[in-house]
Amino acid sequence: MFALVRTGGRQFKISPGEIFKVDRLAAEPASSVVLDEVLLVSDGDDVTVGTPLVHGANVACTVVRHERGPKVRVFRFKAKKGYRKRSGQRRELTVLRVDGVSPDGKRMTMAEVTATSKAVAKPKAKAKSKAAGKAATKTAAKAASKAAAKPKAKAKSKSAAKPKAKARSKSAATPKAKAKSTAAAKPKAKSKAKSKSKASAKAKSKSAGK
Repeated sequence: MFALVRTGGRQFKISPGEIFKVDRLAAEPASSVVLDEVLLVSDGDDVTVGTPLVHGANVACTVVRHERGPKVRVFRFKAKKGYRKRSGQRRELTVLRVDGVSPDGKRMTMAEVTATSKAVAKPKAKAKSKAAGKAATKTAAKAASKAAAKPKAKAKSKSAAKPKAKARSKSAATPKAKAKSTAAAKPKAKSKAKSKSKASAKAKSKSAGK
């Protein structure tokens, strides 16, 4: 159910349980207010259009608080005259909560108002609790998936890193060892051959001298 209401020269589309702002009303906070300038009332498939007002229809509201709107700045000037003037204003507003809509002209009692407000508030509370429960289950599922994924990733990284490190160390160590062994073996062999040739030459010279 919703209705079109006119107050303060403005029109508002409202429904039970909704909160909206109007121009300042002469009413205390937490008091009840009835808006009787109803232009249209819709209750499901039944739509009543006023000419211009719906006869006898009214909307029961509760004053939540009084407040002021955002500041609107106004700047006036005249070109080539040196005229500059700055001013501003803030609207005086009243925040209303819709307790119920009465299309048949009967003013709603406080019991009916509280019953309708509770009926409107319960589905909202249930929807909020369901949304909170879904969000909690989603976060729990994400945390569980992360906790389950981290050990696997670590195990994979360790198992993948060890063989590569070993293979690298072996491949890096074997050529160096071979090169060292060949480099160390060749000079020794050469030195041994030289010493043998020197010894044979000395022996020949001694035998020739005798």
